Amino acid sequence: MVLGVTLLVGYYDRLNVSLALPLIAAERGWTEAETAHWGGLLMSAFYVAYGLANILLSPLGARFGPRRSLLLIIVLWSVFTSLGALVGQFLVLFIATRALLGLAEGIHFPMMNLLTQRWFPPHERSRANAIWISGLFLAVLTAPLVLVPVMHAFGWQSGFHLLAALGLAISLPLVWRHVHDEPATAPRLGEAERAWHERWRGAGGDAADARAPGLTASLRRPVFALMLAAGILNNMVALGLAGWFPTFLAQRMGVDYQDLSWMAALPYLASLAGLALFAVLGDRSGRRTKAAALGYLAGGLVVTAALLSDSTGVVLALYALAAFLIASFNAFEFPMVQRILPPGHLAAGSGIYNGLSMMVGGGLGPFVVGAVIAGSGSIDAVLPLTAATLTMSAVLAELARRVSY
Repeated sequence: MVLGVTLLVGYYDRLNVSLALPLIAAERGWTEAETAHWGGLLMSAFYVAYGLANILLSPLGARFGPRRSLLLIIVLWSVFTSLGALVGQFLVLFIATRALLGLAEGIHFPMMNLLTQRWFPPHERSRANAIWISGLFLAVLTAPLVLVPVMHAFGWQSGFHLLAALGLAISLPLVWRHVHDEPATAPRLGEAERAWHERWRGAGGDAADARAPGLTASLRRPVFALMLAAGILNNMVALGLAGWFPTFLAQRMGVDYQDLSWMAALPYLASLAGLALFAVLGDRSGRRTKAAALGYLAGGLVVTAALLSDSTGVVLALYALAAFLIASFNAFEFPMVQRILPPGHLAAGSGIYNGLSMMVGGGLGPFVVGAVIAGSGSIDAVLPLTAATLTMSAVLAELARRVSY
């Protein structure tokens, strides 16, 4: 649960720009084209730096220890978030703070992957990962409810300062008290629970993978390439849509800014329901990959229909259904990464996976989806998004054929 809280606050820091963008655009008098251009740069600067930090800094984070790494990056991302508000009038400096924020958050996911691998047996990891991944969806769900009223009343900079305070006042103390690198180093863990951890490790757990290939050999396997392709496509679609949905509602659907506090949040309630359902079904059935392939196929078709609609009610309903279906991938993603990578190289390997998928998918997503949003209502504009979701489903189907999980 503590990891989920850190992800909740950390994801607020990512989403604050997308929620502040209508106010920033109005303050600067940007046209829709200028909003798409500069908004895309602000979003992409984060993801490119975030991806590089995943790849380059995750091995250092593993050596430093996941607990100490989390404590350090919480302090850094709080500082850089607040700094963005202070220099927001200077666009180049504002973009630079988003890149620094990406560098600070870069090893967050690899450290949480490492902690999950050390603390949970393989047959429980879909649910274990879903608990902290739910922080992501709670962030998307509640960020408009928390930040839009604050920024509407006190200016967009106030939301940035609020998030910096939340990181230091909530996330930091929770990690300090409750997060430990592994069961053996947890001072408040009972003897019975400590013995249980030792039993599952010794009786199969990850010890069964002790003779797995090294990191380089694992990264060259076709199954890793397929997983990486799936991660890239998912980030292009999901992060692009999440980043642009508030602006889509405000500029294309004519929704008042203050109404975004519930409209932009509503579809992601369905994501939490989808994540919970697919995580339980995945652990019980062992068919996570097939469920993700079918879920993404249906979700991609539904979100295409949503962007072609002229009705705000229809858009919200279809977007919610798509978010529910696409969550099938989120319930499967990191358990699969933890399965296909050697335990001793999980931090570095998951950093490479998360870094490349975020840097490429997150970097391209705001531009690709921004172009789709700008031309929404036209089938020609929406076709690239449809093609990406269909390709994603095909990649997952091939992954399911190669790995039974």
